[in-house]
Amino acid sequence: MIGSYLKFAIRSLAKHRIYAGINLIGLAIGMAGAIVIFQLAKYHLSVDRYHNNADRTYRVVVDLHLEDGSVEQERGSAFVLHETLKKEFSFVRDAAYVAHKELTIRVDNDGTSRKFLEKDHLVFTNVDFFQIFDYKWISGSGSAMAVPNQVVVTERYARKYFGSGNAMGKVIRADNRENLVIAGVVADYPEQTDFRQDIFISLPTLKKIVPEYGYEDWGWIDGSRETFVTLRSPEDKPAFEAQMPAFASKYYGRDGKVFHYHLQDLSDVHFNIAYGGKIKYSTITVLATVGMLLILIACFNFINLSTAQAFKRSKEVGVRKVMGVSQAQVFWLFIQETALLTFAASAISLLLAWLFAPMLSQWLSVNVRVDAFSDPQLLAFCAALFVFVVMLAGGYPAFVISRFNPVKAIKGLLKENNRSFFSVRKGLVVTQFSISFVLIAVSTLIILQSQFLKNKDLGMNKDLILHLNLPETETSKLTALRNELSALPEVTDLSFFRSAPSVQVSGGGTIKFENRDWEKFVARSRAADEHFVTTYGLKLVAGRVPAHSDTLNELLINRKLVRALGLKSPEAALNRRLHVGDAGKTGTIVGVLSDFNNGDLYTGIEPTIVFADQSRYRRAGVKLSRVNASTISRIGAVWQKQFSENVFEYSFYDEELAKFYQREELATRLTTTFALLSVCLSCLGLFGLAIFAIEQRTKEIGVRKVLGASVAGITTMLSMDFLKLVLVAIVIASPVAWYFMHRWLQDFAYRIEIHWGIFVWAGFLAVGIAMLTVSFQSIKAALVNPVKSLKRE
Repeated sequence: MIGSYLKFAIRSLAKHRIYAGINLIGLAIGMAGAIVIFQLAKYHLSVDRYHNNADRTYRVVVDLHLEDGSVEQERGSAFVLHETLKKEFSFVRDAAYVAHKELTIRVDNDGTSRKFLEKDHLVFTNVDFFQIFDYKWISGSGSAMAVPNQVVVTERYARKYFGSGNAMGKVIRADNRENLVIAGVVADYPEQTDFRQDIFISLPTLKKIVPEYGYEDWGWIDGSRETFVTLRSPEDKPAFEAQMPAFASKYYGRDGKVFHYHLQDLSDVHFNIAYGGKIKYSTITVLATVGMLLILIACFNFINLSTAQAFKRSKEVGVRKVMGVSQAQVFWLFIQETALLTFAASAISLLLAWLFAPMLSQWLSVNVRVDAFSDPQLLAFCAALFVFVVMLAGGYPAFVISRFNPVKAIKGLLKENNRSFFSVRKGLVVTQFSISFVLIAVSTLIILQSQFLKNKDLGMNKDLILHLNLPETETSKLTALRNELSALPEVTDLSFFRSAPSVQVSGGGTIKFENRDWEKFVARSRAADEHFVTTYGLKLVAGRVPAHSDTLNELLINRKLVRALGLKSPEAALNRRLHVGDAGKTGTIVGVLSDFNNGDLYTGIEPTIVFADQSRYRRAGVKLSRVNASTISRIGAVWQKQFSENVFEYSFYDEELAKFYQREELATRLTTTFALLSVCLSCLGLFGLAIFAIEQRTKEIGVRKVLGASVAGITTMLSMDFLKLVLVAIVIASPVAWYFMHRWLQDFAYRIEIHWGIFVWAGFLAVGIAMLTVSFQSIKAALVNPVKSLKRE
């Protein structure tokens, strides 16, 4: 019997090949989108879950509760924290300190010397790191982390430095200061991790390479240095956090109330944006929702077309029932037809997902792999998706068709009672276009917000500024570098500093103005020389630029700080004394700057101090009048002359700023892609319904033309039925779209307004696409010779 059902299903699909083709394409596209989204969500949800101790591993983070009521969330910690926690709390089994650092690594091998600038793949850490996180040891052990000048590398970095030879015992040189002996090699890390380090230098070496760091200072919290702990049991977490207030009071004294330590689950590190996470949980939820919506739209198409065809097949069903076929058998006959079509769509969807996976991987900076045969989870998802689509898309039409009265079906009387089915189809069309409208409107808003962020006036100049690293801050080298670079005709200005304006910075602390007590707010500090203002085009609203100095003597503040201090005007701040807490020095205010963004545009403008401190300088900003390949090479030659043991690397300031908004670029690409998919699916279903509706009204069209109706009039008549549904969808979806747009914008300190034009644009696009879809078939029908239309049975 199954064989005969299968044969019948194939014949039926071949007979109605246009509708079958539309359903096949729609299901394939919807399922392909769902498969890709599943792989994306699966990747993010599996990040760092493979570690054996993941359920009891935490990052120690601190919330700084300031006196002005604000709270600053900091993922970094003081150097002394990890050792102290392990000593004082019995339930802390392991405590690892991870310090990220940029170093130049020199490798001498086989008579050749090569240098590598290692930025994102190098950390200093201790023995406990390899107890907390799982690494497969190829050779050596984690005990090497307790001894100075030892380093562990991954297999790929062992090959990078020493080829196919044995790396154990080989020596590499860090920043031309310390020789490091390779004491271990570990297997390469898996794809699903945020710990993408390949060089692990023993923690005691950090003090030799960075001796100026405040190793015993509890207040020296640096976002690039983190503490991870493993507790003996996950149940110990509440007890640990309950003791943190007393712990903070013990080591911070009166300031203990400011430092609120708590444990962040390892599973939360990837998702918590406040502490430097990569992506929000809400984004995964939205992705999953969009994937479900794509499937629903595809299924709605199937239901619409299937119910539309139901009455064309009513006589067939009636004959089968008269011949003794039961209602259940009719039901499963049509389910089998749906299953056959869905199986073909599943195969095509896997092929589509596999073809587009490399492009998506490049877009999203995530390795999206689609290989159901080697991925059991994907295979299980595809199987579940197949069953879901078959039952959702085929269940309702099969139920409706199987309930046909055989007598009425054979006599063709069922056509008189089809109003309810029309209302269902209309409801599904409205739902489809409501979803599409919301996605179009939200993607439009995201694009506009992204453009706003890129083009917003940041209060300074970002064009034609080249950034260089400063491996050393020795006065003679900085002076020589300035003199030689300034002599180049393309160079108009040059500044040394720790970080550029509007590049994320966490440096800062409390301040004392004149003889007043410590202020209740935090002021951000920027170490920069006297050329900082002119290089970046910052605007002075009062006073002058500080005189040259190697240390804090004279300083600049911004207008935000003037207001925070309660001063009536920028001029009132001039020649007043200000003690900078994080620098531990007092200087004289000689100038006030117009406000500029201290960090990214997720946060507002903050009180800011700019002062000289040569020991903190890490970068140089070179202002250019023009740029070409020869300019870069000449600058590189001058830089290399001063720092011959280091690797020359440069970046343009505007490109650095653009990287801050990669999240918005990702959101733009995702929403735009899936909005287009949803529109395509909705229009595909509308196209099929238009074909069916016009087929049903062929004689009517012929009569109207005989009576003098124009092609334009008939086209308008046929199109208006569908246009009304799209307009209803826009009305229903507009409040929903506004809600999601409003929620998304709350993450930004600077944001565009939700303008009515966005809804007009989205509505115009939805209506326009729908009209194009329907009008094609309408015009085609209107142009048919009425004689042929009237003869048609």
